[in-house]
Amino acid sequence: MTQKKILFVCHDANRAGSQLLLLQLIRLLKERGVPMHLLLCDGGELEKDFEEVISITRFYHQNPDGTTLPLTDKLLKKVSLYKLYEEYTVQKANDRIIAELKSQNIGLLFINSVANATIYHDFLQFFHDLPVVLFVHELAMSVKIYTYEKHLNFLLRKTDHLIAVAQAVANFYVKKYDFPLRNVSIFTLIDHALIDQKLERVQHGVLEKNYKIPEEAIVIGGCGNAEWRKGNDIFNWIARKVIQTTSPLPVFFVWVGAGPQHEIYELIQSDIRLMGLSDRIILIPPTPQVLDYINRFDVLLLSSREDPYPLVVLEAALQEIPVICFKDAGGAPELIEADAGFVVPFLDIDAAAEAAIKLVLDPALRESLGQTARQKVLARHNTLKSIGNIEAIIQKFIPLQVSEKQNQ
Repeated sequence: MTQKKILFVCHDANRAGSQLLLLQLIRLLKERGVPMHLLLCDGGELEKDFEEVISITRFYHQNPDGTTLPLTDKLLKKVSLYKLYEEYTVQKANDRIIAELKSQNIGLLFINSVANATIYHDFLQFFHDLPVVLFVHELAMSVKIYTYEKHLNFLLRKTDHLIAVAQAVANFYVKKYDFPLRNVSIFTLIDHALIDQKLERVQHGVLEKNYKIPEEAIVIGGCGNAEWRKGNDIFNWIARKVIQTTSPLPVFFVWVGAGPQHEIYELIQSDIRLMGLSDRIILIPPTPQVLDYINRFDVLLLSSREDPYPLVVLEAALQEIPVICFKDAGGAPELIEADAGFVVPFLDIDAAAEAAIKLVLDPALRESLGQTARQKVLARHNTLKSIGNIEAIIQKFIPLQVSEKQNQ
């Protein structure tokens, strides 16, 4: 009998936390011989990475390369037949995708992010009888941005097991949506062996080379796609206070992941310019070389208003970089506590700046907190244990024949 496959559902292939985490998970499961298929609902920078490890069905509402419709379509639009043609074309594409997915022998849906709630509700109706594992990476702000309450409620009712990346995330779904606690697991996944391998090949001096900062600079970094939720404005306010207080020390603030493609980019740039800090606050567009830049950070400043349990915190901690974060903004305080950085009151600019100043002025404190941060990640987020937890959840619903080599 052919082994049933897991269908992973991912909203896009952008270089962001939940997508990177899913990519790591699929790579690790592939090593263990787990049969899988991916429904990818939009393109992005990680698409080729996904292609290397899993078969893909693409479900795009528009051409991923941004091309326009053929001339014939434009002519049809002029004679009011375009809508009928468009509906026919979309239905043909949907029929093809449905047939492709039905041929995959799917036994379990693994939905990565609540951003897929609408796809599940509207499109995957032919799989509504299958068990569902939902991996949630979102809190209240992201839920409002990325899904509809009706669709999310439906998905949660159909979910057999929910994996939350942090206790704060689990609490949100249990309290707000009354999701049964007995069907919740709390853990995340980071392939720290792979991260360490990448760190052996890290390119040193990228900030000095590309952005002309001095070698003796003390770098306080932030990371993530620029948006209001990530607190880029807060990052800049803290930067101003720290730079003014520690002058003439060469303190630089660097944000990796802010580029012209982001709606708030020009506003951030304008603030920095009007603060007179264009030479001290550096914005770097999204890049696959993110570890090269994080490796140069002396401190990670998590300025987010809300961030469930960002991957960058774990990546920084593995590099022995202490972290400053806000209480009640997500799951990071659960790791950082009092011995891997500083947890300060929510949006308290002065407290965050004070913590940063302490770390700027005390290299030994940075080193001590950073070393503890790494040890906590290794102890709490053991890769083999996490992948074993995921396999155990999956095997509640479909049998897995895991490679014996991987179990040794």
